[in-house]
Amino acid sequence: MTSSTASVTLPEAPVSRFPIGALLLLSLGVFVTVTAESLPAGLMPEMARDLGVDPLRIGLLVSVWAIVVIATSIPLTRATRRIDRRIVVAVSLAVFAIANVATAFAPTYEFAFATRAVAAVAHGVFWAIVIVYASSLLSGAQLGRGLALVTGGGTAATVLGLPVATALAQLTSWRVSFAVMGIGMLLLAAVVYRRLPRSVVEPVAAAQREPLRHDRSLPPLVAFGIAGLLIGLAQFLAFVYIRPYLAESAGIADGWASALLFVFGAAGMAGVAVAGALADRFPRTALTATLLVFVVAFAALALLPHATLVVVIALALWGAGTGAMFPLIQTALMRAASDRLRDLASASIVVLFNVGIAGGSWAGGQLAATYGPTANMAVSAVVVLLAAGLTALGAVLAGRLSRSRRA
Repeated sequence: MTSSTASVTLPEAPVSRFPIGALLLLSLGVFVTVTAESLPAGLMPEMARDLGVDPLRIGLLVSVWAIVVIATSIPLTRATRRIDRRIVVAVSLAVFAIANVATAFAPTYEFAFATRAVAAVAHGVFWAIVIVYASSLLSGAQLGRGLALVTGGGTAATVLGLPVATALAQLTSWRVSFAVMGIGMLLLAAVVYRRLPRSVVEPVAAAQREPLRHDRSLPPLVAFGIAGLLIGLAQFLAFVYIRPYLAESAGIADGWASALLFVFGAAGMAGVAVAGALADRFPRTALTATLLVFVVAFAALALLPHATLVVVIALALWGAGTGAMFPLIQTALMRAASDRLRDLASASIVVLFNVGIAGGSWAGGQLAATYGPTANMAVSAVVVLLAAGLTALGAVLAGRLSRSRRA
């Protein structure tokens, strides 16, 4: 164990092989959980009609998800910190699976609401642990590529998972989509438990049990964490209202809007593909540079909404940045955090990002209603610029910490 005041020690010596099998299993877990998280948004009309409620109440199933994740991720991550992370990942997937199957058989809206809350608890724990667990399987030189592969499952869920689940629901029923997702997750939980290696956090020595506020990795983690909140805020200020922007500000017909959103998603997959190499080759600057790409994209959308070619290019840049951003910020956190703060840092970024999502979704509605959706893009550009400054500060602080440890 390293001292609680030092940055995390990640092995730099070459390992025998890149653990692609284990990482693909974890990526599949990310894929199915993010797909299931988004299902009510894709199945809103079908669920509302079957459960006999207004579609807006189905939208609350997405909102309550974020609230539950915010409330439970950090305490449950701390409570399970001494348990083998493989077991935590497998159990959280199993609970997630059972909750989704229960949703498939929900007789009432209230029952569906309760099962979604249970699934959100499991999702928060899974997301907080999966990055730390994946990091424990990787050497320092592999960290960026490995985390990009794992988090790429989330981008694939948006591009592929949700459309496929929605199509299945339209061919059968929304209940079939939830049941299929739940059964798949349960099988995945069993494979994770049987196939993946153990990963247990060793207790901190008594001499190293300083108060958390004395941990020297805390300042860069705070900078990265606030940046994560701002990124979530900016993303959902803009993305939730992308359809009104395309229709009202850019004057793009609805038929073309779906094609542009596909461009956004495809660019996101490309961003995931390059994020790992960027994180490993440029560990101090890749995240900040990616956020500056966001700023350029949002500024272009705000200033030139009627220039269709500019809008298409800006959406592609925005999508690529979205795909690259999450693995880059997770890699930055894992490199900066001390051993005892890694779990807490991973849980906190999930919480802060969800706070940003909730705040951005609400504030974006107020902004678009008052000034039009173009204003959302302008405000997002400013917010992401602030986030870029914080990530640059975090990188500087993490670099000083790393140099002081080597001295």
